[in-house]
Amino acid sequence: MKMYISSLTIVGAFFTALAASQELTKPPVQDNLDNLKQGLVNNLKVTQSTREKFRAGWMPKVCKDIANNEKRNPADFQIWKVKYNDCSEPWIMCYHRNSPSPLDALINTFGRLPVHTRDFVRHVVSIPSDGAFAYNLDGTVVFFGTTLNNLPVHLHEAAHSLDLENAYPLKPLSSSPKWLQAYDKDSAVPDQYSQSNQVENVAQNTVVATFDRNVPGGIEKVMQGSGKIKNQYTTVLNQQREGGGLLVPGGKCRKRLPNSEAVPLGGSSRVMRARAEVEEMGERPDVSFQDKDVEVLEVVPFDTREACKGTAFA
Repeated sequence: MKMYISSLTIVGAFFTALAASQELTKPPVQDNLDNLKQGLVNNLKVTQSTREKFRAGWMPKVCKDIANNEKRNPADFQIWKVKYNDCSEPWIMCYHRNSPSPLDALINTFGRLPVHTRDFVRHVVSIPSDGAFAYNLDGTVVFFGTTLNNLPVHLHEAAHSLDLENAYPLKPLSSSPKWLQAYDKDSAVPDQYSQSNQVENVAQNTVVATFDRNVPGGIEKVMQGSGKIKNQYTTVLNQQREGGGLLVPGGKCRKRLPNSEAVPLGGSSRVMRARAEVEEMGERPDVSFQDKDVEVLEVVPFDTREACKGTAFA
């Protein structure tokens, strides 16, 4: 299927790049958002799920590309279809066999995200690393080290999808005039990482907004000085509400980013076709959605690697 990029998408991409390139000068309310983790874990419950292995010898193309880019052997990844009780379509996850935490930790932590947040995550990838960081590439979230079971990191990376995959009425939120006005009205940003640029600032404010919306007592209970960022996280709260309760648990999935096509684990397509016949890999898996009530979204390209790979998460 041919994909056409409109002039509006091109203009949006320009302003997104601008928002992602300019550091912010306002001071942080606190060093990091680690103190929000327990409240989020206590109040965002695990969504029950089932899983089954992907067809042997195949994996999503985006997972293979990421594996190769990160100098990892694609054959070391276990590919799983994970179906949560609140969605008729599974998420395809690519889990490196040497990841520091078990597969269940990845599945359950991702399953704590509200379903309408998960809707905008295409695939989930776990890679072992001495460092702890993550990034989002076109809606596919890549976790390194122990971040695979860190709920605020899951929220932060999914927040990039909400912002840059056009989940909000303001598309994208991070470069919209309304967001910049909210930023101008406030005297601070949530934490030090929020100072990176407006894209990261929106993501961290989304973590704050999710806490405020779902944890009894709200953000004022745990963040002294939260009033200094109130216009920002309130803008996120308003946008998620207008977008259909994106940060609120409950409901069923209603739209999804399409799965990346399935490709053989390694080698050229011609060689692998021959190998497939020998190893009886079978036909290419059909990764299209079967539920016609689930709207298939268009993937908006973006890349947060430059900012996220330099940052350690506890």
